Amino acid sequence: MAAVSAELTIEPRGVRWTHLPLCVLDAVFSINARYSGVLRVCRAYADHDALVDPMLPAAAADTVLGTDREHPVEALADLGRQLGAERVAGEVLRNRGRTSPRGGILKAAAAIRYSEVLTNAGVQRIGDVAELLADPDRLAETELQLAKVPGHGAGARLSYLWMLAGDDNHVKPDRMVLRWLQRHLDRPVTVPEARELLAALADCLRRTAWEVDHAVWRRESGRT
Repeated sequence: MAAVSAELTIEPRGVRWTHLPLCVLDAVFSINARYSGVLRVCRAYADHDALVDPMLPAAAADTVLGTDREHPVEALADLGRQLGAERVAGEVLRNRGRTSPRGGILKAAAAIRYSEVLTNAGVQRIGDVAELLADPDRLAETELQLAKVPGHGAGARLSYLWMLAGDDNHVKPDRMVLRWLQRHLDRPVTVPEARELLAALADCLRRTAWEVDHAVWRRESGRT
């Protein structure tokens, strides 16, 4: 445990998105993609819809969160209805990535469908996510509908969405996290097992699961 903790630079959440559509775009576009490209997508949308302070230090996020400055997720759904996924991908986000190289849909289309599901579930802003996560029945139904959107995989995308929206108990067991765990355990690790292992590690280190997950991601991606 000492060797593992010494390898990771574990820090609290530094910055965060202040609008739920950006959390959706980040969660959808980050799967199997370089994060620099994901940031370009989010910034393109923020510029298109003139979002105020789209990313802020976590301590300052309340200047947007819960105020009339915060952008609802239904705006992304409306944009999809107005332009269609093809035009959103090409003209607004300038990214035509797909959820899978074989038979996948445009990630723009997946993000629009995510926004539609959340809108139908009454989740419009980041503060609404905490209420959803606290309601097991409503959460189960919403996650069932979100899982129907192509690209769901083993659920990393959905867990990552809740993380981006501020929940510190979820982790994103993507290929970097799996690679890190496999290297330390010298054996294959499944996504469900990865969730349990990171949660247990966070508990041992007296840190949040988000902090450990992010530290592993930074380590494996070569960031300082």
